[in-house]
Amino acid sequence: MNTRDLEYFICLTKIKNFSKVAQKFGVSQPTISFALQRLENELGAKLIIRHRAQRQLIITECGQQLLQHAQDIMLHCQWLLHEIEDERQKKLSLGLPPIIENNYFPQVAKNLKTHGLLNKIQTLEYGSKTTLKALQTGEVDLALLGSIDPLNDKEIITEEFDRQPFVVYVSQNHPLAKKKTVYFSDLKDEDFVLFKDGFVHNHAFNLLTTRNHFHPHVVFRSNGSHTLVNLVADGVGIGFLTAIIQPFRTDVVRLELLDQDAPMFVTNIAYRRSHVFNKLQQRILDSIRQTLVFNS
Repeated sequence: MNTRDLEYFICLTKIKNFSKVAQKFGVSQPTISFALQRLENELGAKLIIRHRAQRQLIITECGQQLLQHAQDIMLHCQWLLHEIEDERQKKLSLGLPPIIENNYFPQVAKNLKTHGLLNKIQTLEYGSKTTLKALQTGEVDLALLGSIDPLNDKEIITEEFDRQPFVVYVSQNHPLAKKKTVYFSDLKDEDFVLFKDGFVHNHAFNLLTTRNHFHPHVVFRSNGSHTLVNLVADGVGIGFLTAIIQPFRTDVVRLELLDQDAPMFVTNIAYRRSHVFNKLQQRILDSIRQTLVFNS
């Protein structure tokens, strides 16, 4: 079975127009028709029904089955090419969310450097939600991820190495600064400064606002924890961060949440179940495990 034929077929099920598919791939329309015929002959089943009068393409049940498998096949081909390129370049791509990079990666880097492996990794810095997508698509080989729930993806293996509560940060001049603890419901009238999309913090925050039945007033969003802490210190709003983040300013006060069953910030080593680690990558994975999992 030709993978290019599968590419044509996947595109055809989305666009449902032979001419437009041909134009997209820069080939003739008969090329697309012959590709479909080859697939139907190989499988002995009708995959697409053309209603010329109504100018419609209907994907048959067999076509739907092929579509699901074809998408998986093309994704695995993409992963394979990425793994081979990694082997050629002697590297591993590591997804590294900023909070995890700041708070956990220095000890990882020290161990990797000791074993002569630090210069063998290429890091991509995103929030944990965005990093997970990059792992699923094969953009990264390995990731250090934050989550509040077990990952519901049978294709991803996770190895937990830490969990920390979420906490609230306020300016020392804020009325709540005199307290050490707070219920999330007490914050319904507050202004918030939060992370932008792609961070697990937003999932936990939204979960708590839903539980407490209020719509939060968010005045600013940022990708940087330092920026958020500075905004909190200056009284722009209150912050919602994981306790792993240690404020670098003395004019910021941390409050523990009293809510029962409050979400936790869980950190994991994560990789695709299907990923074939070469010898170099396995050494890198073992070094990271030694630092984070075995010493946690």
